[in-house]
Amino acid sequence: MLIDNIPSAANIELDVKCNGHTMVFNSNIEFIIDNSILISAIKVDDQTVGFTDDCTINFIVKLDDGKVYIWYDVTVKLVRYNGLIYNKIDLQGEGKAYNRRQAYRTYIGEEMPIYINSASGPVQLKVLIKDISETGISIITKEDLDLKRTFRIKIKDDHFLINTSARIIRKEFITNLDSFLYGCKFIEKNNTLGKYIAKKQAEELRRRSEFFSNPN
Repeated sequence: MLIDNIPSAANIELDVKCNGHTMVFNSNIEFIIDNSILISAIKVDDQTVGFTDDCTINFIVKLDDGKVYIWYDVTVKLVRYNGLIYNKIDLQGEGKAYNRRQAYRTYIGEEMPIYINSASGPVQLKVLIKDISETGISIITKEDLDLKRTFRIKIKDDHFLINTSARIIRKEFITNLDSFLYGCKFIEKNNTLGKYIAKKQAEELRRRSEFFSNPN
């Protein structure tokens, strides 16, 4: 895909990798000027942020027909245009068709309870939530659980309470932890998950503020 073929109504993502961590930010196209695109400025907690040269950024275009195109390692700068602040992406060459099979996962690293049905009723287990996406979750526990086992999980913090179900689809024993790592797929769709993940990404962004810049 060439820049001239990008629809102005396309959904935009910035895939930002800094110091081994990946964050994803959604935005909208505002202007296309020559080989540059101005998108609505990325904001965290209502604060506009830019990205330093230590970050590797991919520009992703998602079309209504489900096709996805990517430009790798683009340059993104904060600019002022007509009195407003935008993120300016400089694109070189042609965007490549991109088959993204998995949702982005956000690191959590927190203990939370899960609830597994038994003959005597629900049993609560404390597990470590490794990471989460809108489609699934990874957990670590010493308990040896069966594949295809379902459970309920309550994900909560100061702003969210998400009560949902998941099924174990992958199992791996981690020798140095003497524990099992389980890959689990959510059974139910939960619209609050996206907001929770965005909040966690914002917290990660603040922790790694050395990789980001504020507008001049």
